[in-house]
Amino acid sequence: MDGLLLQLLIFAVLFAVGFGFGRYNERKHFQYLAEQEQRLAYIQLDSSRFKSTDLPGQLVSSNVVISHDYFKYAIANVQNLLGGRLTSYESVVERARREAIVRLKLEAEKMGATQILGLRLSTTELGMQGGMVEVFAYGTAIKK
Repeated sequence: MDGLLLQLLIFAVLFAVGFGFGRYNERKHFQYLAEQEQRLAYIQLDSSRFKSTDLPGQLVSSNVVISHDYFKYAIANVQNLLGGRLTSYESVVERARREAIVRLKLEAEKMGATQILGLRLSTTELGMQGGMVEVFAYGTAIKK
């Protein structure tokens, strides 16, 4: 019995440490995204399907794959059993979407563009158990 209790205690400690590191890394990533979004705010996004301009444009694209950690996976499985929103997955999808847009703006910035027209986002779930989210972003970068 003492061995089982010790194993449960070790599991609980490791789970808490892993969960803490995962939350720390996620917060750090959100902070990085906020800083980049603020710095790149001068690049305007337009998701209109058809918008004509006399200015030359160039296709820009970005791709990001983000995986949840084991601890979010465990929490999501419990939430899935109980029903309702899977908030742990929502944060992974939000991070992936925001990162893809930041990377898209960085590509446009390299060209000297100040606008991206026809912005499109494509989201795909990767992995057998939904462990990863891929977001592909593309649009036409325009120099004004």
